[in-house]
Amino acid sequence: MLNQIPLPYIRINSQFDILHISDRGKQEFHGVGSFLDMIDRESREKARKTLEKRKNSFFLELNLQTKKQPITLFDVYGHWNGNGEAHIIIVSKDGRMQKVESQLLTLQKRLRNTNFELYEKNEELEESILRNNSLSGPFITLSDEVALVPIYGDLHEDKLFAVRENIYNAVYRGDYQKVLVDFTGVGTIEQDGINGIKEIILTLDYMGVDVILIGIQPQHARQMKVFMDDLQVTCIQSAKEAIRRFLIQS
Repeated sequence: MLNQIPLPYIRINSQFDILHISDRGKQEFHGVGSFLDMIDRESREKARKTLEKRKNSFFLELNLQTKKQPITLFDVYGHWNGNGEAHIIIVSKDGRMQKVESQLLTLQKRLRNTNFELYEKNEELEESILRNNSLSGPFITLSDEVALVPIYGDLHEDKLFAVRENIYNAVYRGDYQKVLVDFTGVGTIEQDGINGIKEIILTLDYMGVDVILIGIQPQHARQMKVFMDDLQVTCIQSAKEAIRRFLIQS
C-alpha cells in the first residue's frame, strides 16, 4: 500500500537515513541515503533541529532538491512511531503556486482590453470560490483525539485541495487519533475528486490517524470501490452513530 499514495512518501530512522521511498518519491527526488541530503543547504539545520525533537507529529516548510529543479518549496508532514522511525509525506507548494500563477496570467490576458473594475470583480470572484471550497469541509474538533469533517456539495479536485489543507494542518497541530469524514451532504463526485479522497485517506493513515467515512451513498460507494477494497477504512451510516461509537463510548 506504500506505493499507492499519490504523494512522495519517505520512511526514515532516528539517524535520518532513508529506509523506504515510494515510487512517486523516486520520480521526484534524486537517490540519496539521508533525508537531510534531499534538503537545500540553508534549510538543513532547521530540519535537523525539528527532527531531533522526535515530536509525535511535525510540520516543516523546506526547500528540497528535485530532479526537475535545484530548489523547490514543499510542505513536509511527519509522524514518529514507537520504533524510532518517521513516516513523511511531502506536498509541493510550488506546484500549487504555479497553478495559481498560470490562472492569474490567463485572467490578465483576457482582461488586458477591459477596464480595471472588471479585473477587480474577477479577482473577488476567484477569492470567493477559494473561500467557498475551504468552507465546504470544515475541521471540527470533537475531543482531543476525535475530529469531524462534514463535506458539502459536489466534489472536484479544487475543492478537495482546500479540504485536505484544512485537515492536514489541523492534524499536524493536534494529537488526533480519528477523523470522521461525513459525506451526507455530498452530491456528485468527479474522477479527480475520487483520487483526492484516496490521497487524504492514505496520507492520514501514514500520519497515524484512522479515517472513518460516514454517510456514503450507494453511487459514492460504487465510485470508491476501486480503492476501498485495498484500504482498511471503517464506514458508518450516520454521524450520530459515529459520534456515539467513537466519542460517547470512548
